[in-house]
Amino acid sequence: MSELPTNIEQQKRNGYLMLAGAGLLIVGGAVVVGLSSLPPVSYLGVFVPVSILVFFGYRAVSAGRSQKALGDERTAKLHGKVGVNSFWMLLFVILADGQLTVVPPEGASTAYIFAGLFFYGAYFVYYRYIERA
Repeated sequence: MSELPTNIEQQKRNGYLMLAGAGLLIVGGAVVVGLSSLPPVSYLGVFVPVSILVFFGYRAVSAGRSQKALGDERTAKLHGKVGVNSFWMLLFVILADGQLTVVPPEGASTAYIFAGLFFYGAYFVYYRYIERA
């Protein structure tokens, strides 16, 4: 994202939107936990997405106030390429496991999550550090 005033304003607006979304998640989580008589520890399920939204929202708003752009086109292109390639690899793993039943059914979702994270990390390291060299 370039340092144009319109881009800075859009970045700040997106940050405020993320902070508002975090507030809505807190309220929605409280309503769901209250109405469904879940134990209070269930609030922790909302903690992770709220903390992510607050972190990135605050980061965008504070950078917008100091007139700094957070990302650029190269970073967006890198994450796009990494995401697409890791998605196709994860899809291949899921299809191969569906045909060959390599992973037991009760642990399949956990294995898929770790496989996806591994592929994303491996592609990110490759495209960021190895291919550029």
